[in-house]
Amino acid sequence: MSIDSVVDLLAENDEVAESYVLLREIKLFLDVGHDSFHPELRIKIYKSSVIAGTPYHFVVSHNAHTPEQAGPYYPSRTSYESEREAIRQAISTTTSFMKSAVRAGHEPSENWLVPNERF
Repeated sequence: MSIDSVVDLLAENDEVAESYVLLREIKLFLDVGHDSFHPELRIKIYKSSVIAGTPYHFVVSHNAHTPEQAGPYYPSRTSYESEREAIRQAISTTTSFMKSAVRAGHEPSENWLVPNERF
């Protein structure tokens, strides 16, 4: 079965309230503007019919929490029109805070990455 067929099948099933079909998992190393700090991030991309028009959803393995932030950043929007945009946003929601902290003169740390328990 194709991914779309599975998404449709689950959407039509009265016994399924909500579903997400895993498309891919990505492992990458981030460039946050520091020569010796390239933290690992994993991203899962799902396809779903839950939100019309934005079928691609992302989940990241870690959320950013730098000295510039009061707490970890948990993206409020994780659904997009294309898989490409979901991947881009998953990366930028993590790197934007780290790049800002590096520019502010903070020494990078692995502690800036808070594990996502739902990954």
